[in-house]
Amino acid sequence: MQEKDPFVFKYEDVVAAGGHDIRLAPEPALFADAFENPAALKKLEIELILSVGGDSVLAEGVVRAELQLECSRCGEPLTRTFEDSFDEVYPDTVEYIDTREVIRETAGILSPIKVLCAEDCKGRCLVCGTNRNKKPCGCRQEKSGSFEALKDFKPGHPGGK
Repeated sequence: MQEKDPFVFKYEDVVAAGGHDIRLAPEPALFADAFENPAALKKLEIELILSVGGDSVLAEGVVRAELQLECSRCGEPLTRTFEDSFDEVYPDTVEYIDTREVIRETAGILSPIKVLCAEDCKGRCLVCGTNRNKKPCGCRQEKSGSFEALKDFKPGHPGGK
């Protein structure tokens, strides 16, 4: 264990102090490995409350991350802030309360699967690649449904036709 790690606390010190209330803004590089694209993490803020109760310590926290992502439809870069909370109980049998992993796990689930620059994002043209939010294109796009292959199917006939 690294001495003076701001995410690791000696159990007996937390109990003696009656708990802790901590706000941290670590360098993004410390938790960037929690993300599929580590460069996406631009800013990280952590609120951590350690509460003593009976024979355990409850660690409650909020992880707030500013992420630079790309719109799922048009591919334009965008920056958004996401947050989530966690709680973890540490029994009196531990010597140290190490919050690094629970913070890393919470940060890692903040990045959404799909993010849009705007709800009405028009995306890119599938033919020429033009960002249709910036200018319309003259491409004609054929509309084909997912059932296009069944258009000539006739039930009850051998082979379907």
